[in-house]
Amino acid sequence: MIRIRSIARIAALSGLCLLAPAARAEVPANGQAYLDAALASVESLLRLYDGKGALPRLSDPVDGKVLADVWNVPAILGKAPYGAADLPALHDIVQKQTRVLQVYALFQPGQGRKEPDLAANAVEFQDELTRARVFLLKAAGGTLSAINDFSFRLKEEDKTEARAQGLRQMRLGLQEIVVGAALALRGAGLSDANRLLIAQAFAENAGGIAAALAPPDRNALVGALQAVSPTLKPEAQKAVAEFASVVAAAPCEGFCKVN
Repeated sequence: MIRIRSIARIAALSGLCLLAPAARAEVPANGQAYLDAALASVESLLRLYDGKGALPRLSDPVDGKVLADVWNVPAILGKAPYGAADLPALHDIVQKQTRVLQVYALFQPGQGRKEPDLAANAVEFQDELTRARVFLLKAAGGTLSAINDFSFRLKEEDKTEARAQGLRQMRLGLQEIVVGAALALRGAGLSDANRLLIAQAFAENAGGIAAALAPPDRNALVGALQAVSPTLKPEAQKAVAEFASVVAAAPCEGFCKVN
C-alpha cells in the first residue's frame, strides 16, 4: 500500500488556514479526487504484483494506462499560475506523488534483502521514475510559487516565526525533490530520452522552482545542473541553459528573502 504521512503539523505551523478566500486557484477543482482515484487503481495493481518480485511497468499495455493516469498533469495539476489558495492542494499532491516515486526507487524484490538497491532500481525503473520526477518538478515549482504568494498575502501580525519555520520546512522538502531530480541526471544508465525529459521539465518550471528559493539554493541548483550538462545531448543542454537563464533573471521577492 502507498502510505501517506500526515502533513497536519507542517500545515498548522505554516498557517494554511489563513489563505485568502479571494485568491485565484488554478489547480482543477477535481484534481485531488482524480489523483486519489488514480492512486487507488495503482494500489490495486500493486497488490496483483505482491510476492512476484516485480512492479507495474509503463511499457506494459495494461499497466501503462493505469500508471499514466497517476501522472496526468492536466487533470491533476492544471496549469500555472498557482497562488496561495492552491497551496494545500499542491502540497497534498506532492506528498502523494512522492510516495509513488518511492515505490519504484525503494523496491526490494526479495524478502531477504535488508536494503533496496537504489542504483539498480534507478536503471531498471528509469521510465517510471522519470515520469514521476517530471510530474514532481512541475508540482514542486507550482508549490514554491504558491508559498511565495502565500507569504505576500500574510498580514504583518500573522508573520510569526512559527509560521516562517513551517514554510521553511515545506520549502526544504520541495528542494529535496528538485535536487533529487538534478542528481538523477547524473545517474549511470539513464537513457538520453529520459535525461531530456528531466532537463526539459527543469526548463519548463524554472520560474516556479526559483520563486521561493533563497539565492544560495538557486545558485547551488544551477551549479549542479551545469556540472552535468556536458554529459547531455545538445537538446538537453539547451534546456539546462534555459533553466539557468530564467533562474538568474528571476527576482528575489517574498519568501525568497527568507533563509
